[in-house]
Amino acid sequence: MSSHDIAMDPIMELQEVVEETADGEHPGEAEEGGEADDVQFQESKTQNERKETKDAEDPDTDLELEEEKDEYDVTGRNLYLSVCKSLGVVPASYFLRHMQDPTLSMRHHGIGALGAKAMAFPLQNNTAILELDLQDNWLEGEGGESIARMLKDNCFISKLDISENRLGSKGGKAICDMLMTNTTLKWINLSGNRFSDHDAGTFAEAFSENSRVKYMDLSKNEFSELSGPIFGQAIAENETIEEMDLSWNFFRKESAQKLCDGIASNCRLREVNLSMNGFGNEGAVAIAEIFKRNTTLHVLDISHNRIGPIGATVIAKSMDQNDSLRTLKIGYNPMGVETVKDILKGAGNENCVISLLDMSGIEVDKEFREMKDNLQENKEIEVIHGKVLSDYVLKTIPKKVDGDETKEQETNMTP
Repeated sequence: MSSHDIAMDPIMELQEVVEETADGEHPGEAEEGGEADDVQFQESKTQNERKETKDAEDPDTDLELEEEKDEYDVTGRNLYLSVCKSLGVVPASYFLRHMQDPTLSMRHHGIGALGAKAMAFPLQNNTAILELDLQDNWLEGEGGESIARMLKDNCFISKLDISENRLGSKGGKAICDMLMTNTTLKWINLSGNRFSDHDAGTFAEAFSENSRVKYMDLSKNEFSELSGPIFGQAIAENETIEEMDLSWNFFRKESAQKLCDGIASNCRLREVNLSMNGFGNEGAVAIAEIFKRNTTLHVLDISHNRIGPIGATVIAKSMDQNDSLRTLKIGYNPMGVETVKDILKGAGNENCVISLLDMSGIEVDKEFREMKDNLQENKEIEVIHGKVLSDYVLKTIPKKVDGDETKEQETNMTP
């Protein structure tokens, strides 16, 4: 059975019933004799005359009747039920209840590939839903293809969350093909879908062709060494995306450098999340180039990236060359208590406009705290950091020696 047959059969049957009822007849009634026909004709004539009189008094009647006839499947409910029956899928009652809401959120509903296929039919022509959230529904590649095909025709949905659905290369390619023609999507979350280096070229092509998407989330995937150069070039050329999340991938060393080079060249990005990628000191050098060359970025998250004292020092020295970044998240990096002071000094430079410096999880000493207090007296800036270390002494630690004699140890410990 074709999708056209599925869509039309129940609708045609309902339309016949509505038309017969509107003419004063009832399906299944039999006519008996000419006299009965004459009586019915006279009654029908009288009813028509009354209707004409009423219509003359109320010109909106015809319009109301027409609207009444068209109400049979405005929402696509009957089409959905018909497709579910054809595919052997249990209809989702939540979907039926919320088909006309501006936001449809169906996270963790266990929709599956066939369920997504059934939903795609009525969604194709749905004009009510503007935001569609299908996070964590095990759609896999086939379900991703169904949603992508639907979005090639739907011109009302502007926000899509299809994260945590194991789309893989098959679903990723379908989504990218859709992005090259769709003109209404502005926000898309593709996090946690097992995309890898094999898919990087497909996404890069979508970045180049699409001129509408402003937010793109590709976090928690498996992009690594080969993806960095590909994404870097695509990001450098993109003039639309304003927020991008590439956290929880595997961009390291040279791959991280190429990726950061693209971000440094971009003139549209406002917010970038690169946390949890293992940049190391090599990646930190590339991050310093972002500070030097990018003039539009407002928020940068490079936390959890194994950036040590050497890399942090390079970043600190570049901070006075940037006058656009407002928020820097650099927490949970093993930079040490001395180097963290260099970052604070960098934020205090006259040219630097950072108003939120997040160094969560990084221990500091008393001197750092004093520096922070002095900075905040002269500049409006919020500084977040780990616990404050202080000098302390361990005294009188009894230690048994020969016999029952003991000696005391005194150990001075400083951070």
